Amino acid sequence: MTQDYEEKRAFLRMQVETEVSFSIKGERGSYSGVSQDLSASGLLMVSDRALDIGTELDIELSTSNKQLPPFVAEGKVLRVEANNPAPGQYLISVALTKTY
Repeated sequence: MTQDYEEKRAFLRMQVETEVSFSIKGERGSYSGVSQDLSASGLLMVSDRALDIGTELDIELSTSNKQLPPFVAEGKVLRVEANNPAPGQYLISVALTKTY
């Protein structure tokens, strides 16, 4: 049995696996993670830092091409889940609120 599926997202997701550096607005220090996918409106990343829903972040995604600047954005945490195949790791969904 097949089921028709229509993509409901407004923006295409790109599977982008690269280093992510992020900081929590109003706090000192930064944390790291790895992006899983990226769209015009959101980011899914994996990190060993569990964040609270609603936390506002400053985000920087590295590029492997030295001629391209990093992707810099601000975002808000929408969802946090334990990454079952990797204990101590969390899947973090972020809504991008501003890109530079």
